[in-house]
Amino acid sequence: MSINFRDPIPGAPDFYYGELTRSEIAIRRGIENIPNGRQVRAMEYTARTVLQPVRNEFGRINITSGFSCLALCPFIPRGKNSNHPRGEAADIEPDDPRIALLDIGIFIAENLEYRELIFEWLPWGWIHVAAREGANIGKIKIRGHKHKYTVVELDYVKRLYGV
Repeated sequence: MSINFRDPIPGAPDFYYGELTRSEIAIRRGIENIPNGRQVRAMEYTARTVLQPVRNEFGRINITSGFSCLALCPFIPRGKNSNHPRGEAADIEPDDPRIALLDIGIFIAENLEYRELIFEWLPWGWIHVAAREGANIGKIKIRGHKHKYTVVELDYVKRLYGV
């Protein structure tokens, strides 16, 4: 399956394939970060079911990491065990610094279907979200100075950050 990186993603018109495949690591290392057909479908599902609703709610969000081909795995945290090589994940942050990452994460947790939601290095880090069609189990994790991918409940995150 061939994609045009400038094309909008079906069902997620505010996102382009290039946003979900752009990788600074790939550019620096000369690695072609091109998804196969299954990975493209997974990216489309994630964009349609999670990323577009987040953008509709909060405005522009930046994808800091999306799809990562297997050649990139040695250079990314959690490598092959990550949802990124399957095309099922994106790391996001708001474009507007007045929007709190915590608010985005809470919105996802309370309103959308997702496989995994990781609050990473809040309040200044990013939100990792993964979605897999037919397998959205709603697992929430936290990562930071005192937590290393610790599975938690949303109420714990809210208490931790004073919500």
